[in-house]
Formats: sequence, structure tokens, C-alpha cells
Amino acid sequence: MWAQDQWIIIFLINNGGYTAEVEIHDGPYNIIKNWNYTVLIDAIQNEQGKCWTSKVHRKEELVTAMETAMVDKKECFIEVILHRDDTNKELLEFASGLATANCQCPPSSTKIEFLSEIL
Repeated sequence: MWAQDQWIIIFLINNGGYTAEVEIHDGPYNIIKNWNYTVLIDAIQNEQGKCWTSKVHRKEELVTAMETAMVDKKECFIEVILHRDDTNKELLEFASGLATANCQCPPSSTKIEFLSEIL
């Protein structure tokens, strides 16, 4: 996109780990080392000041960042920081079903039926 001089907004949703995987099988491998993504973008493709970057933690900051992006009309990278456990009920139920499936080994003839029940 940058090479073709198109105006884009990229959102990176950062919850510091793999929330669904924690629900399936928790372990230290689900906590990832966070990078400073906004600085990474600046280092990679911002030598000409074409990209505006922002890191937001609250709804008000996100609204302000989006308003700025719409006014500036240039490429924008917004990193949205979420709490690790910020997820919806459906994802938690799905992950719980997968965790149950990982603990059980149904006969091969019923694997498809078993998976369709949890999906």
C-alpha cells in the first residue's frame, strides 16, 4: 500500500498474548513479549513522515486517534492495547469446547460429529 501511495489505516489489536489459547490450555508460552510496534513502523517505513502512528489504551484515545487519521489523510498505524482477558462470551465458550475436545479422544467414527457439537 505504501509503495502505491494509498491512504490506509492499520489497527493492531494487542492484548499481550493468546487469549483463546489460554482458555484451551494455559501456560507461559501464551504470554508473548510485546514489541513497541509503533516505533517499529516508524523505523521500517516512515523516513519521509508519511505514516502517523499512535498507541491507545482507552476508548477516548482511540476516538481521538481516528479523528486525527481522518483529518490528516495520510497512512496511519494505531496500536490498540487491550487487557489480556478482554474477550467475548462466544470466544470463551468456543475455547472451552476445544479444551474439552483436547481432553477427550472419541472413536474415529464419531470425531466429525463430536467436533460439530463444539463448533
